[in-house]
Amino acid sequence: MSEMDIKAVLEHLPHRYPFLLVDRVLACEPGKNIVAIKNVTINEPFFPGHFPHYPVMPGVLIVEALAQAAAVLSFRTMGSKPDDKSVYYFAGIDNARFKRPVVPGDQLRLEVSIVLVKRGVWKYQGHPERRIHPTAVIDPAARLGEGVSVGAYTVIDGDVRIGDRTWIGHHCVITGHTTIGRDNRIYHGCSVGEVPQDKKYGGEPTRLEIGDRNTFREHCTVNVGTAQDVGVTRIGHDNWIMAYVHIAHDCQVGSHTIFANNATLAGHVEVGDWVIFGGFTGVHQFVRVGAHSFTAVGTVLLQDLPPYVLCSGNPAQPRTINSEGLRRRGFDGAAISALKRAYKALYRNGMSLEEARAQIGEMAHGQPELALLHEFLGVPGRGIIR
Repeated sequence: MSEMDIKAVLEHLPHRYPFLLVDRVLACEPGKNIVAIKNVTINEPFFPGHFPHYPVMPGVLIVEALAQAAAVLSFRTMGSKPDDKSVYYFAGIDNARFKRPVVPGDQLRLEVSIVLVKRGVWKYQGHPERRIHPTAVIDPAARLGEGVSVGAYTVIDGDVRIGDRTWIGHHCVITGHTTIGRDNRIYHGCSVGEVPQDKKYGGEPTRLEIGDRNTFREHCTVNVGTAQDVGVTRIGHDNWIMAYVHIAHDCQVGSHTIFANNATLAGHVEVGDWVIFGGFTGVHQFVRVGAHSFTAVGTVLLQDLPPYVLCSGNPAQPRTINSEGLRRRGFDGAAISALKRAYKALYRNGMSLEEARAQIGEMAHGQPELALLHEFLGVPGRGIIR
């Protein structure tokens, strides 16, 4: 994948000012695809008339920029350069859509792939992306979906895949073998996909997978997995992760969770759906945190937290069932009452863990909510908080 500066671009295009619409080629693989950029400034000759009160780049010129990038790819593929005896024409376009205006200060990222070459006619597939700040640094190997926005001084490098409409703020670093889904919001200063903070890590190609519609507020850190575990850190969908949260290597985080500011997961932690971590919660490595549970501010979890349980303290102590959270999620009175009876069996009736689990198993008939708790208690781990 070879880059091309403006001098090389001029050698492969007959266009000149004011109609040259490719400033640089970030990557070009002859016979396959090209990634180029066009820096859009207020000095473009079309802005004074389109429009004086609100400058917008004409859609036909966005398409022309794609066509020029395609032309560079064509000449590179043929191993030739334009001369007085060669000319190419833009013959048509299908299914063009202009979803956002391109304005001064934007940078158009022009991605074009060859679809078909037949009898001198070249057919391409491509799209321009305008929401990349000019100071952002994006590896040509990275793949950004439609509508991705990247802020100033952000660096995206390595084997990174980012889904449609994800917004990335300023001064972020997204690296490693990282896949991020659609409609995420990653705020300023986040570090996503960096190597684990684990001395045993030896550079293995471990991964990070993030789902859809998650929010990461300022200065969060999320690491890839390690070869000593499943090799991938996973975060589900619709999670709300506040500032300065750290999610370490090999963590498996479900969906609809909330991490308040400065919550920290050590390596290999498992977090169920709908969990809420209070600010400054710390979770020891290999701990399991059950679905719908809640930790108060400053909680330190050294052992597993069963589903539905609210806890606090250092070390964490069980306090009650997370009744308010369950009501907000639509649990009816009968389900919450059953969970309270299970809580008493587990923590208030003086039973051993085995005895309590057996009783909860009997109570689970006709109460599917209890089945989740019964199953959790049957998995060996670090032991539950008691």
